Amino acid sequence: MLPVIIGVLVALVVAGLVLLVASTSDADERRDDESPLRAFRRGWRARKNPAPDQVDAARAAEAEPVDLSLADFLRATAEQGEGYLHVDDLQAGLHRAREKAARAIPLRRHG
Repeated sequence: MLPVIIGVLVALVVAGLVLLVASTSDADERRDDESPLRAFRRGWRARKNPAPDQVDAARAAEAEPVDLSLADFLRATAEQGEGYLHVDDLQAGLHRAREKAARAIPLRRHG
């Protein structure tokens, strides 16, 4: 039982050290003169007045899902026009590759 408790305590200390190192090395998101504890407090207070983009994301997450079949979705999002692959281009490329392979490895006929 004692080794388990010691292992958990060591794991918690290591996790705390990792968080401390990560918070001090992440100076881009923090203000330069702000300590990790102050940044945490500022973030904790900001949850009462979230940023507009966070409010919009929360509203979008609360919206009711739309029940749509895959066929209807593909029909609604299909784009008209040229596709990415053209059969003629593929055929020409395969023909050139075949010719290069035939030149590189000559066919040996036994007869």
